[in-house]
Amino acid sequence: MGVQQIDGSDRSQGKRKATKRRPLYSSVCDALRRRLISGEIPGGSRLPPLRNLASQFKVSTITVRQALRTLEEEGHLQCIAGVGVFVHAAAPRRPATQQITIGFATIEIESAFSMHIAHYLEEACQQRGWGVQLYNAQGDPELEARNLARLVNSGLNGAIILPVNDPKNFEALVQLKLGGFPFVLVDRAVPGLRVDLVESKHEQGAYMATRHLLDHGHRRVLMVTQQVDLEPVGARMRGYDRALLDAGIEPLRAWKVWLDDAATSRGGREGKRWWGAHQAIIPVLRSIDLPVAVFAHNAYSGWGVFEACRDLGLNVPDDVSIVCFDHAEFLRALTPPMTAIWQATDIIARTAVELLERRLAGDAAGEPEHIQIDVELVERGSVSRFGPRPAGQASR
Repeated sequence: MGVQQIDGSDRSQGKRKATKRRPLYSSVCDALRRRLISGEIPGGSRLPPLRNLASQFKVSTITVRQALRTLEEEGHLQCIAGVGVFVHAAAPRRPATQQITIGFATIEIESAFSMHIAHYLEEACQQRGWGVQLYNAQGDPELEARNLARLVNSGLNGAIILPVNDPKNFEALVQLKLGGFPFVLVDRAVPGLRVDLVESKHEQGAYMATRHLLDHGHRRVLMVTQQVDLEPVGARMRGYDRALLDAGIEPLRAWKVWLDDAATSRGGREGKRWWGAHQAIIPVLRSIDLPVAVFAHNAYSGWGVFEACRDLGLNVPDDVSIVCFDHAEFLRALTPPMTAIWQATDIIARTAVELLERRLAGDAAGEPEHIQIDVELVERGSVSRFGPRPAGQASR
């Protein structure tokens, strides 16, 4: 039998009146909403974890989650899976001048990919009469975080960011988004953050590279790669695995050669960006049966494999065939020049500027766009044919 709720005023008159119990999460909503509107919880800040809020309000985490979902629907909060819950901030004031100046923030301008993007980005901005300010983190994640935080207060109209290299710095991008600062990401997505993104078809490129080695008769294809903490790396790994599976070959764990972060960092400091891959592949090449094929996840890794072969007295491509992801001028200077997956950095840069231009023209609230640019296999001299030619395949 149900229990009726009786309010005090009706009880004194002997009248019984049924009332609907208010959901518990609504009380949590009201309390948080008041603090948000009053500014007690400032815009751009991150709320405490669910368990802390549940303890504070003496409710379950499920109740808190319902309250946060309601406040997100009202536009007070943004919940980003795996990152946290953030308070929306008012959009920053823009410079009064008609001159548009944007920032280009990158983890290190010295990398081949960053330099190509910077060149074409500057070209696209000059065509529009825009100014560009460079924010180079010089490979330092802490400096990168400071650079991202400086963008809003530097009088810029917007920014193009390539790439956030440390997952801990993702929060800085969240703050830019919540503050209404227009920006476009290049090369990699941030999990849970819906913003404009322009990138190559990473999985497609890795598939093409691996398939090229398989089509040349290789049945063992190693992949030199870094740990999968960034989406382009994961996409390239998926492309590599898929190419092997499509050829009826099970990707073996031992075929993945992992870069050591310390060795890679040391190489960067000493001007040998290929050092990490060199150190990772040396023991593998000393112990493996030859010939073998290698897909390197970027140009510097490909260079490192090449240098390792030279140090071990191995011939490229007869002993080791190599294809790398990325196009860099130094690949042409190697003997033999290296086959590579070419990224259309000119199209990537121009597309990023066009997206940012639309946001600055008043489409700030439009749906974020994710644009993927086709890649191309540039065949040079670092791959040899191994074994019999597949039936029906003509000579080149």
